[in-house]
Amino acid sequence: MDLYKISKLVTFVFGMVACLALLSFKGETLAAENNRLTLSEMRVEIISQEKQATFQLYDTVAAKEFFNQLPLELDLSNFRDAQWMFYLSEKLNVTADEAYHDGKKGELSYYAPWGDAFILYKDFYAGDEMHRLGVGLTGIDDIAAMSERAVVRKLEAPVEQKEKAMQITINANGSTIVFELNDSQAAKELYAQLPLEIDVEDYGGKEKIFYPPKKLNTSNTPLVQSAHPGTLAYYAPWADVVMFYDSFGSASGLYELGNSIKGSELIRSLSGIIQIEAR
Repeated sequence: MDLYKISKLVTFVFGMVACLALLSFKGETLAAENNRLTLSEMRVEIISQEKQATFQLYDTVAAKEFFNQLPLELDLSNFRDAQWMFYLSEKLNVTADEAYHDGKKGELSYYAPWGDAFILYKDFYAGDEMHRLGVGLTGIDDIAAMSERAVVRKLEAPVEQKEKAMQITINANGSTIVFELNDSQAAKELYAQLPLEIDVEDYGGKEKIFYPPKKLNTSNTPLVQSAHPGTLAYYAPWADVVMFYDSFGSASGLYELGNSIKGSELIRSLSGIIQIEAR
């Protein structure tokens, strides 16, 4: 084979490798964008060695089936010094769009092949697919000290938590955007600072940001799992509130505050001074 043919063959092989890598990347990106789980009203408590952690479950079939099996008293097993796992009385039904690989500290998840649920006290990457059941609200730092036996039970929502949801409006350039806040500590502290008249900035071609006068406390606040247009979040390292107008994914220190229920398509056009008020 002459040098010309060898050169053509090498070029073809490298081209195929590049195409396969691009397809793989696009597939992972698409999977991340589709993995937009919403939180439900279901909350659970796990107690072990006098340590307690609470979790809010997602609105998925698997999470509902898990919730319906409670209460449970069972053995805990440690896995790779990152999680406490326990076996359920019945396996859960999972779907592909709930699957993920990068676990975050404080998550309650499920591994279908073994039929076990687990709580992470460290970030954890798995080559096989895991399925999220819920996110930690309190006691996340106490999970590592758990061991041996645990009680898992339902938490009934107090009556006062069933009040009207907090909503805010953002007005600028003749446009009005409405966000509904979640019941997190950070969202409540943002709500308490209103009304605000404040500068908004564009960042990264995906989000608009502003800096509230006071930093927000992120205890009892869920991390963003997959930001999408309309997601309202708080980035703790910079102490800025973020309004996403494009898909983003997740990041360490990015906490969810709520979602737009009206005018999310207008976020992209925000500029200058905006007025934020309680609705």
